[in-house]
Formats: sequence, C-alpha cells, structure tokens
Amino acid sequence: MTPFVPSNKRARGTWIRWLILSLLLGAATVALISRTEKQEREIALAVTFSNLADNLLLIDAPRHSVRLLVSDTTRALQTIDSNETSCRVNLSGLGEGTHTLPVRPADICLPTGIDLQALLTPSLTIRLERVSQKTAGVIAVLEGQPAPGFAVTAVSLIPDHVLLKGTATLLADIDSVRTRPINLEGASESFKKEVPLNLQETIAVDPPLRIVVAQVQVKERIITRVLENVPVLVKGTSAALQIHPESITLTVKGPEVIVNTIETNPAFAVTLDLNNLTTGTHSLKAAINLPVRTTLVCTSPERFSVTISK
Repeated sequence: MTPFVPSNKRARGTWIRWLILSLLLGAATVALISRTEKQEREIALAVTFSNLADNLLLIDAPRHSVRLLVSDTTRALQTIDSNETSCRVNLSGLGEGTHTLPVRPADICLPTGIDLQALLTPSLTIRLERVSQKTAGVIAVLEGQPAPGFAVTAVSLIPDHVLLKGTATLLADIDSVRTRPINLEGASESFKKEVPLNLQETIAVDPPLRIVVAQVQVKERIITRVLENVPVLVKGTSAALQIHPESITLTVKGPEVIVNTIETNPAFAVTLDLNNLTTGTHSLKAAINLPVRTTLVCTSPERFSVTISK
C-alpha cells in the first residue's frame, strides 16, 4: 500500500497544528505530574514549652527551634502556614538545672497531607533557673522640646512600680525600669499615652503587658521680667515741659512668649496725660497699658514730676 502524502498546503498545516497541540498537552501533563509528585524539603519550627513549674524560668526560650525533613506535593509545600505548624515540648516534672530532652514525632504538629520524614534535631538542651522577684520603680524617659513658651510641669505613670521576675543574676543590677522615650517635640498641651517599658524580654513583668500609661502635663511657662529704662510718652500739650525721671522701670508677669517680646507689642505703652494741666509743677501717675494675659507686679517710680512752662 502506498503511504498517504498530503497533497496541498492546507493538509500540511492541519498536520502541523495537531503535532503542536500534542506537544503542548504532553508538556502540561508533565508539569501537572511534577506538581502532584511528593517532594522533600527541610523546614524549621519554633519550639513552644508547656507545664513549666511556677518557680522556674526557662533561659533563652525564644532561641529554641527544631529542623525537620517533610514531604508532600510541591503545591502543599509552597503553601505551608506557619500557624498550623509547631513543636510543643512538655516540661512537666523538670527541676532547676540543665536538661537534654528528646524531640519525639508526637511533639510535632503539621498540617494534614504533609508527612514527617525525619527529625533532624533529635534533642534540645535547655536550662531552668529558679525565679527571683523584685519590685522596681518606673522612670519616664522624655525626649524633644515642647513648643516655645511651654514646659513639662509633671509626669505621672500608671503603674509607677512593676514586679519583675527573672533569675537572680538578671535582676541583681536592676533598681528601676525606664520607659521607651516619650516624644515632647512641639507639645503645647497635656497628653496621655501608652508607653512600652525598656526591658529585656528574658525578664518577666507583672502586669504582663510591659506597658505603662504616661500622663504628661504641659503648661505655658509663666515668667516675671524686669523692664528697665522704659520711655514715657506724653500726650495732651505742646508747651515746654520737663519730666523727672524720664523713664520708668516695670516688673511684668505673664506667659514667656508674650513677656519676652513685650517691647514690640502694639498694646504696650507708658503714657502721661497732660490734658487740661496749667503751667507749673504737677505730680502724676503714668498710664501703663500691657498686653492681654500679662500683669503688672510693680513700678518704679510710681509718680512723675512734670513742670509745664509758659
């Protein structure tokens, strides 16, 4: 029999398309098989400990982990949820000292479908020390500057003392606990905020949140300032006159920002009103105008001698 040979371009094109389609289907099948075949890899699990005696402390607990060899499909291995994996070690019955504990398959928790092939960390060495306790005062740490003219007048902390639990060595040199810095930059009013304690994790705290509430009182800074040689202005006459003395000394109290710039404040003036005065010598008090929120403490002199000539 003579083999069939395509006789035109259309037939050849159809044959090529079928060939390409077959190759693509084959590649897809190979990829699917590779994703569903079981594969192995190493993973690390953090260790959690249970049933630790109340009077003991586990040293360096966060550093403990175990390595495992597991197997499953590529898809499953790529989507392992760390919240579904754990290694739990029971410390029931252990006393003070150094212990080497075997890691058992029963201690390992893995998601359904992922198989444990081997424990690459066969054991854990832990150290338990007896718990010591100490009550320490809490000190607020402040950083930054309040707004100009404002100052921190008080800082209170709740609680202002905490109970520390740790080894005798860890607690030996601790007399107080500082907070993380409380930012005062630009503050112009009192505020309250939660502040973490600046304390290493190996020391337990009661209350356990390791946070205190800071109440920071910020108030305007009130100052008293003496203004010397303040000129005295005269109004109400164009006649020749003499004033003695020619200036005044004022003691003024008020917010720092206002008092320190009082000379440039349009509301500030010291004047003598000479309206309706006759020729001769007169004893007068000056009119003193101060900016709002400032008060006059005292003046020197209190009266001026004014001589009006014809």
